[in-house]
Amino acid sequence: MDSFEIVMHAESPDLANTSIAFDGENYPAFIEEDAVWHEVSPSFYEEFSELQFFVVDKAAEGALVASVRNVAFDWSGVPDDLPGYHDMLRGAVAMRRLGSVANTLSAVEVVINPAYRGQGLSRLIVGHLEVIAKNSGLKWITSALRPALKERYPLLPITDYAEWRRDDGELFDPWLRSFERMGFTMVKSEPASTVIEGSVAQWEEWTDLCFPVSGEYWIPGGLSTLLIDLEKDRGVHNEPHVWCEHRGAVQSL
Repeated sequence: MDSFEIVMHAESPDLANTSIAFDGENYPAFIEEDAVWHEVSPSFYEEFSELQFFVVDKAAEGALVASVRNVAFDWSGVPDDLPGYHDMLRGAVAMRRLGSVANTLSAVEVVINPAYRGQGLSRLIVGHLEVIAKNSGLKWITSALRPALKERYPLLPITDYAEWRRDDGELFDPWLRSFERMGFTMVKSEPASTVIEGSVAQWEEWTDLCFPVSGEYWIPGGLSTLLIDLEKDRGVHNEPHVWCEHRGAVQSL
């Protein structure tokens, strides 16, 4: 950890190209094909440049350890008012283009180089989110988390899964648990936070499966099931997220 260093996007913009190279190793193919993500993601470095940062390893000649992509949006502070992931992204971009003032920092994607997983990066990353929020005059920090082990329980509603705890009282899911340890509170489960649609042929390509009849299917890496409609030639997958927030972190800096 002593060799890890935060680098802002403005200091080394070329690192963005490096981070894209291992994006696909973190998510299933259908996530990478999300149309809304392709629509808004160029805005991260073009319109929210001051919010983006990387973690590099000084001991390995500045090798990229993690890429953290963020946006700023407006939130009332009421958990029920938190939108779905797609709506939050589109709303954040629209606000920035209109010149509207946001009050909340949202970490939209934390991509970790597979070679550096399990090395306790969470504290470093969350600590810098707090610094960015304070420097940008943002009141709250939020993130729509994609639970790490939900793919093993695709039939279970996210509202139930997000509340699972181990015998020691900590959250069952390791990704949710890591954020809770950093002082975040899980405040809302969103069942259809990211809606990904495609033709049957596209879904067969993305999942390496065959869908001979209409119906509900398990898919590799899916946090819920895939609904296939052969007559309409459509497949729809609702990806759930769990919203967490850390309002006290910024106020206490």
